[in-house]
Formats: sequence, C-alpha cells, structure tokens
Amino acid sequence: MHPALIRLGVLILAMNTVVLTACSPSSSRTIAQNNPIAQLDLKQLPNAEWRLSRAVIEVSFCRDRTNEALLASESELNGWRLTGDISAFPPYRQEGLNALNEVMGEQPFILYQIDGSVSASRYRLAMPASKSAGAVAEQVFPAVATLAGSERVCLSAVDEGATY
Repeated sequence: MHPALIRLGVLILAMNTVVLTACSPSSSRTIAQNNPIAQLDLKQLPNAEWRLSRAVIEVSFCRDRTNEALLASESELNGWRLTGDISAFPPYRQEGLNALNEVMGEQPFILYQIDGSVSASRYRLAMPASKSAGAVAEQVFPAVATLAGSERVCLSAVDEGATY
C-alpha cells in the first residue's frame, strides 16, 4: 500500500473517533437516565402520563450546597422544562437531584419540584396517571416520613392547602 493512503486512512479513522466521541452522551445525561427524579424533571407536569398531588412537600437539606443546587423559581423550571433537554438546565442542578434521589430511594412515587429557594425546595408528588387522586394523596405522608428519616434532610413539611 502507498504510504499516503495509509496516512489518509489513519486521518479518517482519527476524525471518526473525534466525531463519535463528540456525539456520545455526556455523563450528566447518563446520570439522568439512572435517576427517575432527574428524568421526570425534564417534563412539564401534569400531563397525560403523570398525576400530581395537590399537597406540596417542602424539603430543606442540611447542606446549603444541596439547597443551592436545587435553587430555581417556578418560571425558571418551566423555561428549562419546555426544552425537554438536560442541557437547558444548569450543570450544578444534577447534584441536588442526585441527593434527592438518594434520600428517596425506590418509592411508588417521584418528587417533582415546583420551586426552590436558598433554604428549601417545594415538590408535588408525581405518580402515573393511571393512579387515582386518592392513591396519590395517600403517598404524601409516607414521602414526608421518608424525608424526615434521612440524616441529610433538616426539614420536611406538608402544605395541603397550597395554591401554587
């Protein structure tokens, strides 16, 4: 084989590797795939697939860094979610979603953030739309008990009369 053809082949192979590497999913996307809270965080709810609780659960982590990672106004969350892509969210958000997922573990529900301040975040319970409103409501206090039982959470409370 001619040396110029060999160099051309190596160059083409190197370019393909660069292109394939650039197109592969980032680690934050992979993390989101393994975290049901992060997956649901990308969607506007309620929708045809998910039902939300009327009650709002307030959560404050003992680490300010986790609370700050979940810092977002309702309008910011809606704007990010409209894109449906994880790249629209700030990169530090994943840390907060991972902490929340670790605290909650395997549950028949998912916490869906509606807003967050420096000191606490507020969530509604999300369950498949096939579940009744009563079934969703029945999971609110088990969710708060799970949060209260974690050493990572300093405050968990329920607001059943929430209007936001």
